[in-house]
Amino acid sequence: MGCVDDNTATSLSPDEKVRAVTNVETLKALADPIRLNLLSVLMNDSTGELPVRSVKELAAELGEPQTKLYRHVKQLEAVGLIRVVSSRLVSGIVEQRYQACQSDLMFGPGLTDDEKGSSESEAAVAALLEIYRSRFFAGRRAGQIPSSASPPAEPYRKEVLSVAEAWVPVARAAAIRQRLQDVIDDLAQPSEGPSPGTVQVSVLIGYFSPESPQD
Repeated sequence: MGCVDDNTATSLSPDEKVRAVTNVETLKALADPIRLNLLSVLMNDSTGELPVRSVKELAAELGEPQTKLYRHVKQLEAVGLIRVVSSRLVSGIVEQRYQACQSDLMFGPGLTDDEKGSSESEAAVAALLEIYRSRFFAGRRAGQIPSSASPPAEPYRKEVLSVAEAWVPVARAAAIRQRLQDVIDDLAQPSEGPSPGTVQVSVLIGYFSPESPQD
């Protein structure tokens, strides 16, 4: 996580773009809406490369007091979710500039099984749901998400938002889960960022099948 002396952002290889969260310390760092919003800004590679921001610039983008963000930035840096990529002298004070160490995150297998991480898992999932909700309605208010009452000319832009619960045969449940996993695997494929013919998508996928209570 060293600091360099220029303003050149480092590029991520395709293998570095998606990071699996595999320990409780990283999960704790994610279990806060402010830190998730900070990561959201720094992992936004819609221009083709990850942005570089100072704490002052992050505060302006998020509408948060600059002094409030320093602790959150340091927590993200401590677990390797962001890194210092440059520094400069501003009015006699060293200003550090940060970049994300990945462009996407996923929960590693079995992480939520760890009892030590259960409360952090719950907080992180709640924060992720809240960020998805806020982005969805911000897009709707800005007119970027077409209303379902007026089908768009571009069908892939039509929203899909659904919560379902049903009793199904075991084989069908397995097939449903596999289809969802196929979508996750598809979205996890390396991406070089925006290019002609590509569009940005935002996907939230969840699935669970609770065991029946023991008699």
